[in-house]
Amino acid sequence: MSAADELWDRMERLGFEKEERPDGYLPNLPTDITSLDDRALMGLYGQYVSWTAYAAMRLVEARANERASKQNLTYSSARAALAASTEKTVAGRKAAAAADDQVQDDEKRHLDAVALVEGLEMVHKNSEGRAQFCSRDLSRRQAMRDTESRAHRWGV
Repeated sequence: MSAADELWDRMERLGFEKEERPDGYLPNLPTDITSLDDRALMGLYGQYVSWTAYAAMRLVEARANERASKQNLTYSSARAALAASTEKTVAGRKAAAAADDQVQDDEKRHLDAVALVEGLEMVHKNSEGRAQFCSRDLSRRQAMRDTESRAHRWGV
């Protein structure tokens, strides 16, 4: 069981469920958001909110797995350094540990985990920014309607 699986087991006992993957792919913003009618813009906003929640959940999992992979790398490096007791210097033990196959495998897993965290941070930030952009346009549209209805009421 991965660190992320253990995390979600604990969170589910607290009443939280994993976000389901939204259908399709993260949509692109249209070149001109004002060309969308309110229904289409609200649908796009909903998609971005869903993708933001999904990316946030995956980011939590990736961070948990990244920490676990770092811990595994630290452990295998220490084990390999101890096994290199025939080396007379600290630098020699570190070099022997770095050449160890398990250490190299754990280093690759750790680097992959770090890359996944960085990628998911970017996806999360982009989807959140797109949702905020849609929200601002929805608010702008509502504010314009409110201004127009006030103007009619007061004969302006």
